[in-house]
Amino acid sequence: MYDKNRYNLDLRELDTQKGLSSFLEIIHFCSKAVINSKTEKDVFEVIVNEITPRINLVDCVIYKVDAKQKSLYQVAAYGHKLTDDEIVNRLTLNFGEGFAGIAAETGESLLIRDVSKDDRYVIDVVEAGSEIEIPIKMNDEVYAVISSEHPEKDFYNEYHVKLFEILASMSVGTLVKIHENQELAQIKERLESILEQRSIDLDKAIEAVSSQYSELKHNNEKREELIQEVHHRVNNNLQIISSILKMYLMRSDGDTKDLQEIHNRVQAMALIHQNIYKSMEMNLVDVSSYIRDLMNYMKSLHDDMYIRFEESVKFEHINLNTLVPLGLFITEVIQLWIRKALANNDQIEFKVRLEHCDKEHVYYLEISDSENKKFFEGINISEEPDLSELLIGALVEQLEGKVKFGFDETNKVEFCFNPI
Repeated sequence: MYDKNRYNLDLRELDTQKGLSSFLEIIHFCSKAVINSKTEKDVFEVIVNEITPRINLVDCVIYKVDAKQKSLYQVAAYGHKLTDDEIVNRLTLNFGEGFAGIAAETGESLLIRDVSKDDRYVIDVVEAGSEIEIPIKMNDEVYAVISSEHPEKDFYNEYHVKLFEILASMSVGTLVKIHENQELAQIKERLESILEQRSIDLDKAIEAVSSQYSELKHNNEKREELIQEVHHRVNNNLQIISSILKMYLMRSDGDTKDLQEIHNRVQAMALIHQNIYKSMEMNLVDVSSYIRDLMNYMKSLHDDMYIRFEESVKFEHINLNTLVPLGLFITEVIQLWIRKALANNDQIEFKVRLEHCDKEHVYYLEISDSENKKFFEGINISEEPDLSELLIGALVEQLEGKVKFGFDETNKVEFCFNPI
């Protein structure tokens, strides 16, 4: 048994054989006491209540560190900090606040011989003269801080720091073992609970999954029916608008250019909803089918001109939000193209390619013709007052794309853009 009266040690006078023997005896006692500790609280109690009085200290506090909150709070104490087994004025500090907060933040031990000369000092219950801070580190992170104050200035020396660093190092192994045992106990308890309830839980899980699957399947079928009905009705409404516009076109004797362009734009959107209604994929359209339908429609508007086209599409589907402005873009470009070609030719052949673009954009659309006459010289979609060119500029901006009108043996429009 350790005799605390016999080995009461003043670390300021550690220069005799008896003093060195007492120093080693304290370390030996602490190692046995810490190793036999069953809980984290036991480890901290050994340091503050068993070791502290044996080296003539009047105060010792242990702060537990909360790394996530970057704070630390008092969990064990000795001396004037303890009254009726309760910690008086239980402090919580942030990292960098007070000497304990600095030790928690830096992971370095501190020896402050005169706290009055340091504006970082935070007073606790009694004003101190000197102070030491020793971090307890687990896995290179500060887990706790040992803090001791004394009313005398220059009370602490390097031996106090070294002793508490040794105590902190010895505590780490036990704290790790305690944590591992706690985790193992929790895992064991959870496994036993799982094994005990596995058949009941499995039956409940199967029943719940089956019920959820049936409900999801039913809801999905209803959703698909509703979406199909929405697209059907939108398509019908657009077709009604298209028919009304067509009727006005047939009856009108004046200039019907603007009305025809409006009709074309309505039909471009109607074709999208037609393709969705035919598709099994909600909100997705067969791109090849849509472009083919759109080009056939554009072709049907010009009986006075022979128009032929071919398409090459690398994508099976594109979502509705992207395809609507893309369809309008193609419509406006082809309308502009045909207007420029009508004055010079009685036939034209279009090639439409849709494939992957560069890293900045996802899609690459190229439309070219079979002509050797330049149609797009001097075009500027950001400045032209023409409605088609204005709409082309707006659609390019909506799709966050870049468009280029040019001539390289044939007329060509290149458009890189992103999905919406």
